[in-house]
Amino acid sequence: MKGFLHTLLIALLIGLTISADAQDTTVVAPPVLEGDTLVLQKEHSVRKATILSAVLPSAGQAYNKKYWKMPIVYAGLGVCIYFIDWNTKEYRFYRDGLIAELDDDASTLNTTGFDTSALQQGMEQHRKWLDISWMSLAGVYVLQLLDANVDAHLFHFDVGEDLTFNIHPSLVPANGVRPGLHFTMKF
Repeated sequence: MKGFLHTLLIALLIGLTISADAQDTTVVAPPVLEGDTLVLQKEHSVRKATILSAVLPSAGQAYNKKYWKMPIVYAGLGVCIYFIDWNTKEYRFYRDGLIAELDDDASTLNTTGFDTSALQQGMEQHRKWLDISWMSLAGVYVLQLLDANVDAHLFHFDVGEDLTFNIHPSLVPANGVRPGLHFTMKF
């Protein structure tokens, strides 16, 4: 598992290095008319959002002004860390019980109350869950990184009233009158 994490970290660092060499994708927003004056909007850097999110999880979401996503990111990371800790403790519990059961030392006793097969099964199960917990942590980290990147790309995307998609029930004349759905797109 450590090899997987080292490989993931190296791939992330190589990706950041390659993206640092690429052209900056700073989004220059079109000017906005406020009253009678034309106001220039502040530039928004996709690279900055991604790097901030890579260095400190949810910092990219804060840069993108999506503050409501920050607790979701930390809750996801916290749940993964909790399960990593819990599965590590359980794995060690079963492993220590198995070692005490199988060694020839009379001074060590298996106090778990489980036999050898139950200890092996418990140890294998918690090892599998521990691996899944580590992969989940990596997944949450990568998802928040991608979210910050995509949000930065769409930071100045216009979602005004003239962009609508409506669905409502209607009556369709086909061999009489039948119920149906009516789709309306306005752009």
